[in-house]
Amino acid sequence: MLYALPDHEVMENLLPGIRDRHLSVTEAVGRIQNLPGLVPVAVNPHGNGLVYFADIGKTPLIEWKYIYTIERLSQEKAIGETFSTDLEILQRDDLSVDSLLPTGLIFHVSRCGSTLFTKALARSPRNLVINQGGPLQEGFWAFITNNWQHPPEINERNILMLQNLVRLMARRRRSEYQHSFIKLISWNVIYLDLIRTAFPDAAALYLYRNPVEVIANVLQETTAVLRAKGHSHSRELTGLLPTDTAEMSNIEYLAHCYMNYFNVALENSSTGGLHLVNYKRLRHAGAFADILARGFKFKPEAAELEQMREQYLYYSKDDTDTTLFTDDIDTMLDILPSGDKQIISRVCNDALAQLDASEWNLYRSV
Repeated sequence: MLYALPDHEVMENLLPGIRDRHLSVTEAVGRIQNLPGLVPVAVNPHGNGLVYFADIGKTPLIEWKYIYTIERLSQEKAIGETFSTDLEILQRDDLSVDSLLPTGLIFHVSRCGSTLFTKALARSPRNLVINQGGPLQEGFWAFITNNWQHPPEINERNILMLQNLVRLMARRRRSEYQHSFIKLISWNVIYLDLIRTAFPDAAALYLYRNPVEVIANVLQETTAVLRAKGHSHSRELTGLLPTDTAEMSNIEYLAHCYMNYFNVALENSSTGGLHLVNYKRLRHAGAFADILARGFKFKPEAAELEQMREQYLYYSKDDTDTTLFTDDIDTMLDILPSGDKQIISRVCNDALAQLDASEWNLYRSV
């Protein structure tokens, strides 16, 4: 699956020659300023780093992942100019582009309704939604952590690079855009401090779910974090030594990843501004407007709200809107063997209970 692979490798396959069409930073800045549809599509972290750009014109980002919009446009031969340039471009303090700063940031545990939520937002033509944008998935973080050798430093360089990357992705390519929402990949929650420092005025949500249900769902497909098991990246994902994660089953390893995510979310919410929502609430269309209003201070008009809530009728990972949504909440708990469920519960239940009881939970249970 495309989303489980490094983003730069995916783009090198979807857009052949993109790496070899290399422009100097000065040339790239000129092209970006002349073409409003040029956006970053991947970050290659190797060596001094590269950013891959593609001209997607005014195409709205309505697929369930950023990468699938690029894939569709590639298949339709609807992508214009493509090139690579040095990652140094993100350190420029004079990148002048018309962009939307994030109205809201969406963090999540995976398989918890985050795709449903963001695709609902994207149904409004006023909303620019970056749904797990490739450049924000892996390559950028690998670069600023020196290939996972240390946590990212919260310094001027990294803050500016992240701000510029998001600005370039969230260009106002369509005149009707008024708001932008950025959904990060699940493990990006471990970089909450840096992300929220870069965008202090953006509201933020953390969406989560019972990890037994999450892991049962994940194991039916795959997840990029499994590639990190036993490697240096797993230290950040779990807080444990890579040698320890190498000896774990996939079940135990994923449980430790999710416990770590939960603890990071709890720590950040305790300082204020990060609201929490359990999938038990998020899955109901009736809660959508309340979550927007209280979590993002975003109150669309009735007609726009209904347009967005229509997404709740459909399976969010079918971009054709031909598969009706069926809730799996009553079946996921029964998929895993009891021994696996006990492992997950032992690792995660305390953090899960704290999320549910947090004063920053929009639907606190005590």
